[in-house]
Amino acid sequence: MAIDFDRFRFERVYRTTAPVPVVMADLGGLRTFDAEMDLRQKTWSLRARICGYSALAAGIGAFFLLSTDFGGVAFLGVAVLFVGMLVCNGISSRFLKLDLQDRRYELVTRLLQRLRKDIAPDEPVTVALDFHPTTDKENLTDRGSAGEWKTESFVQRWLILQVRLMDGTHLRLGMEERLQLRRRTRLTPRGKYKTKNKQKGSALLHVQLRVKPEHHPHLARLGSRARQAVRLPDSVSLVKLEVAEDRLSLRSGLPLDWDAAERVSPVSCDAPRAALMSLLSLYQVLNYSTALRKQAPARVSS
Repeated sequence: MAIDFDRFRFERVYRTTAPVPVVMADLGGLRTFDAEMDLRQKTWSLRARICGYSALAAGIGAFFLLSTDFGGVAFLGVAVLFVGMLVCNGISSRFLKLDLQDRRYELVTRLLQRLRKDIAPDEPVTVALDFHPTTDKENLTDRGSAGEWKTESFVQRWLILQVRLMDGTHLRLGMEERLQLRRRTRLTPRGKYKTKNKQKGSALLHVQLRVKPEHHPHLARLGSRARQAVRLPDSVSLVKLEVAEDRLSLRSGLPLDWDAAERVSPVSCDAPRAALMSLLSLYQVLNYSTALRKQAPARVSS
């Protein structure tokens, strides 16, 4: 079923459970919607600037016509242009709120492009994709201080992707962003107050595989060997690796400025590549488990 964009404008959250072709079509629709909102925002912003410059020019002209019969008409024109500028700015800000972070839907798009060969054509994929800003008040987790800095901390879990792969394993992938805003106000030697703002944070990528314990009976016994199987890009750090009888979970840290474009700059963090390398690392752990299972009968027979 196609996206209900009237509802999406209000919620700014995309949710679906559908086969890969349907999800890919929806993501294409989001890309088109994003481009349209961006174009409309720029158009109304341009109109606001035109009205503003025109109001300024008309105001200068009205000043020289102040002593004439046309002075009142000129000032009326200035007022109309000023109101027009405010209206255009208001409409522009509405479209700006609907400008999506394209890297979020591009991340899901690139992941499904790489994984679709491992997903049955009619297998449903569950996706929940939140486009609200990380700094929305709903994501505020703490207010405090760090020395002379006033802080606000935000956590946003904006992506969940779940699907059963053709080999029977269940994949669950999630992304969240953690952001701390800092503000400090100081009195300068000149007697003026100066405010400084800065931010720090990271993105967390969580990849989990659920498996059948009978297929990997030695999974929980791998210990440190599981960690040795993890291979991640240089810009990505391993946060936590958990190995249990029926699941593997890998959590990694990415810089806030990660990218998901088709061609990522060499100095940028390629989030789709990090997700796929995380998944391959977990499969490498499963391969170790399979090797242990095959070795067990040989030991018994010897």
